[in-house]
Order: sequence, then C-alpha cells, then structure tokens
Amino acid sequence: MTAVQPEDLFSLRPLAQPVSDGHRVYYVQSRLDQSSNSSQAAILSVRLSDGADQRQWSPVGVSVNQLTLSPNRDCLAFSGVIHDHVQLFIMPTSGGAAVQVTHGESDVHDIVWSADGQALYFQTTRVPKVSAKLPTVRVVDRLRYQLNGQGILPRQVTYQCIRYQCSTKDQTVVMERDHAFTVTAATTQGLVYDAERLPDDEPDFSAGVYWHPFTGGADQLLTRDLPAGAFSAGRLAADGQRVLLWGQDNHVPNVSQFHAWLADRSTGHLVDLTAPRDVEVGDMLALDSQQRQSGCYVAWLDAQTVLTLENTRGRLELMSQDLTTHQVTPVLSGDRAITDFSVVDAHTVVFTESTMTSVSRLKVVDLTTGTERALINPNATYEARRHLVAGQRFTFKGAADWPIEGWYFAPATRERHPAVLYVHGGPQVDFGYGFYHELQYLVGQGYGVIAINPRGGNSYGQSFEEAVIGHYGEGDYEDLMLGTDAALALDPTIDPHQLCVTGGSYGGFMTNWIETHTSRFAAAVTQRSISDWISFYGTSDIGYFFTPWELKQDLHDSQALWKFSPLAYVDQATTPILILHGEDDLRCPTSQGQEFYVGLKNAGVTTQLVLFPQSNHELSRSGLPNLRIERLKRITGWFHQHLMTTKESTK
Repeated sequence: MTAVQPEDLFSLRPLAQPVSDGHRVYYVQSRLDQSSNSSQAAILSVRLSDGADQRQWSPVGVSVNQLTLSPNRDCLAFSGVIHDHVQLFIMPTSGGAAVQVTHGESDVHDIVWSADGQALYFQTTRVPKVSAKLPTVRVVDRLRYQLNGQGILPRQVTYQCIRYQCSTKDQTVVMERDHAFTVTAATTQGLVYDAERLPDDEPDFSAGVYWHPFTGGADQLLTRDLPAGAFSAGRLAADGQRVLLWGQDNHVPNVSQFHAWLADRSTGHLVDLTAPRDVEVGDMLALDSQQRQSGCYVAWLDAQTVLTLENTRGRLELMSQDLTTHQVTPVLSGDRAITDFSVVDAHTVVFTESTMTSVSRLKVVDLTTGTERALINPNATYEARRHLVAGQRFTFKGAADWPIEGWYFAPATRERHPAVLYVHGGPQVDFGYGFYHELQYLVGQGYGVIAINPRGGNSYGQSFEEAVIGHYGEGDYEDLMLGTDAALALDPTIDPHQLCVTGGSYGGFMTNWIETHTSRFAAAVTQRSISDWISFYGTSDIGYFFTPWELKQDLHDSQALWKFSPLAYVDQATTPILILHGEDDLRCPTSQGQEFYVGLKNAGVTTQLVLFPQSNHELSRSGLPNLRIERLKRITGWFHQHLMTTKESTK
C-alpha cells in the first residue's frame, strides 16, 4: 500500500442522490477531470437485487447536477451542464436516449415532479441583459448585495417556476416572484415552496414554508406558529395535507438546532417532531470529498412514519419516528456517515455512506430485518492500494472540565514524528466518521493528525453548540490546547517540539488566535481566515449579521470587536505562518489574510501570503482541481521547511 497523495483527488468517486424504481438504483457519481480541470458527474445505475450490470444513463458531455425519479417510476429527470448552461433532461427508465427539454440561456435548478407524475416543475431566473461593449456601473442599495461564489448579486431579477407537461410537452410559468423561492413539492392543486418571510426587511432572517394554490387566492404560510423560524424542504404526505419540514426556530440565531417539523395545511398546526431529543437534524459533518448530495434530511417512509438524518457525536445516522406512538428507532447507525438516501418503499431504503477509510459506497437496507447489502463501491481499488488510517477516538476534560471528544490519526511510523492540530470551520460543524482526504494526506506525509471537536461545534447538543457564542478564543481555545496535551499523552512518539497547526474559516480564525497566543507550535498555516472582526463586519457577505450573532457585538463597540481580533495581538506572534486565501473569497474576504500578513511582517514574524485566483471560500472542497492540489502541497511544504529549521535549532 502507498501513501495518500494530493493527485488522488482525481481517483475519488463520491456517490450521491440514489433513487430506485424497485429494479435498479440510479445515482450520481462525481469525479475530478484533469484535462478540463473541473468537476464532472454522470448518472449510473446498478441492479437493486445484486449491484451488478452497471450502466451509464446520462449523455456523454453532460455533467449532472440533480437527479430525480418520477412517482410512477417510469421516468428520470435530471439537470446538467451542457455548453456552459444547466438544462433539463428527461429519460425513460425503460431505456432510450435522454431528451433535452430546455435550450435557453437561463439555467435550470430545483426539479420537482408532481405527485401524479404527469408534470415536472423546474425553476429559472431572468436577469436583464447588460451590454458587453462598455463597462457599466453596479448600484448597491441593499445590505445583502454580495454572496460568496457569486460576487455582486444582480438587480431586477425575476424568479420563475415553470411546469412542463409530460404528455403535451407544454411549458407554462406557474409562479413568478421578485424574490427567490424554492419549490419542493407539487400536486395538481398547488405547490409547496420556501422563501424568506420578509424579504424587504433586511434585518429579518426568517424563512417560511408556503402552500401556493393554483386555484387563486393568497399563499398559505404553513409555519406561521413560529414566524421567526427558518424552515425549508417541505415534503407532502400522500394525503396532500400534511407537510414534513426541516428547520430551526431561531431562538438562538444561526445556532438553534435544526429539527424535523410537521405542518398541517388544514389546521395550520406546526409540531416539532424532534423536540424531546437534544439532536441536530441535518449534515454538519466536516468532510472534503463528498459532492452533489441531495440535501435530503427528512422524508416520508409511509403515512405514519418519517425518516430523519441526524448528526450525532461525529456520526450521520438515519432514524425513523412513528407519528402515532412517537417511538424513535435507529435505521442506520454506527461509526459512519450516511451521506445521502431515498425511500424505495415502506421496507426499503437505498443510501450512500462514507467512513474514515471508505470514500463513498452505495448500499440498500431492508427495514424489516435490518439487513444491509452492499451494491457497489467504485473506490474499492483505490482504498485497497492506499494506506488509510481510522482515527483513534479519545476524550478529555476541556475548559471547565467539559467532556470533549477528538480523534488521533497516527502515521505508519512508530518513531518520533511531528503532529498537526487541525481545527474545523464553522464553528457549528464537527469532525467525525467520514472520509477526509486532506487528513489522510497529512498522515501519509508522516504527520500525526489531531482532530478535535471543541465547544461551539455541532452534534453534541444545543448547550455545547451555544457555548462559543460571545466567547470566541476562550473556552474553545482552551479545549484545543488541552486536546493537544491529551493527544501527546495518547501517543508518546509525537515530538512536542514538532507540532503544527492549521484550519480554515473559523479554523483559520482559531489558527490566527493560536498564532498570537502561544509559541508551542513550530509552524502554522492559516486558510480563508478571519483576523480583524471590525473590517470583517462590513466586507464579508455575512459579516454584518454573523458578527453580532456569534460575538454578541457590532460596530457600536469596535473596541469589543478588536478584543476578539487576532490582529490585535499580532506583536505576540512568533511562529512561522503561511497565509492561504482565495482571491474571490467573499465569506472571509482576501483583505483578512492581507491585514494579518502585513501585521506579521511588521512584527518580524516569518510569513508568506499565497493568493489563489478564481477561488472562493470553497476552494478546499469544490475549487479548481489544480489549485486544490497546489494548496495541499504548499501546506506540507511549509510544515516540512519550518520543522526542519526547528529540528536543526533543537540540535
């Protein structure tokens, strides 16, 4: 077996969006393409009975975004990129060529079948064309004027939902708004959609789920019992009256746990199905190798049973809940991540999973017996040829004696070796039981990797997640330092003089904080970081609301924001640090890295700033493949260079 390499990214085959007609399972398989320097995806299928007879269903030259199966299971619909635009395609499950339904310049997204399978709904946006001959000004008059990955948002956008009638091939605009919305279910009587509740009230971040009747009349807000909440992903029951939802009540902005909810169109009553349990419904797991998941976290199994995907202590588990008895039963659990799923029938679920040493594989479970069957693992050969390490779980007492969980990924050598403290982003996410290529690469380069879930992270309950609010750089920093001590005690072959630290986003902030508050690390790499909360407030696409939500401060108290800023303590920094930043990052703007770089240079700290073109905040997960590889090599190159320097000085 050989060590994991950066170029292995081209070998990984993540799977997502599995659906089945009872005979075959159709799914989206992604890959990074070296020749086009892009991410590509195709629809493949295997037999449900034995996982054999693999076939490709999407046309060559089309990179698939979304896949959906008609309720009567006789037709696949999918959106895909062809000639630089996202178009809609339909293809019978009996075979034959895919038919391209749309041909315009407006990209297609959010495909939904009607409950009777006779119509397909899809969404587009219309933006006024601007002359390309001469430059034109861009006018900004809203707080939410930019978005990471999109840049300055266009004005005067019209959002449309279009119905495609399968029998006649007619296309009709059935809903049109000046503000964004997402249709998630449809019948012959109307649509279920979610949207911002008060889109013109910029300080308001509530989002509701609505019923839009085709017969006329006002839209019905199904979540009016909790108007301040944020709800989405409405799924109709077979009776057409009950709607299963995913959302949060926002009692703590941005940090309230996401739950499963049930709304009744007839009574207007809204019920929190997961309220008795301190759990997070949804996927907050920090992974770097999954692509194009459906985002399905709640689903109907039958008329009285719902399924929920829950993030619990570093795991992604599928649970069922009986709406009559309220009994909750694990369907798919254990030390793994259920990355996507769909219901075949009341007794069968197809799903994709990942573990620390398995990239992605497709399986099916019989709910009656609990028996799981493997269908296909396109990564089996890769996994057999690489030295992959399952992290060793450990727990320790963090700040105020809180129980904290972490994992230590040991390199193959049992000789004295360096180790990297890797800090996750968020902070409301978590490390856990899924495949993380970057961590495996660091292990393959001879580093032990310390992955800790400090307070503020997800999957350990509401109070744990709230603990960092207004306290960045306090208990979370202490948790990380105590966790590093615990890892050193766990593996005495770690060289305490050869410790490194890295992380991105919140992990980048924390790397900057560690840089300016301790000299115990020999080298650091900060990625897409925050160094100055004052400038972040006005330049980040989320700064003006994220900052007061997370730090409990705004520009009225710039001294308090400065107190939370690593830049304020830059004169205390001594560790050689590499600063990595995407030039198009609007979440943690490039200026954050530039400010920290200048401060470090003035303080006489060994540092370097590396800027990645055509790269936003998602560089490490969905950026250009060549730059993702370049990033990995620069991280280990910096560590190696400065650990060698430290080793020589120690001698």
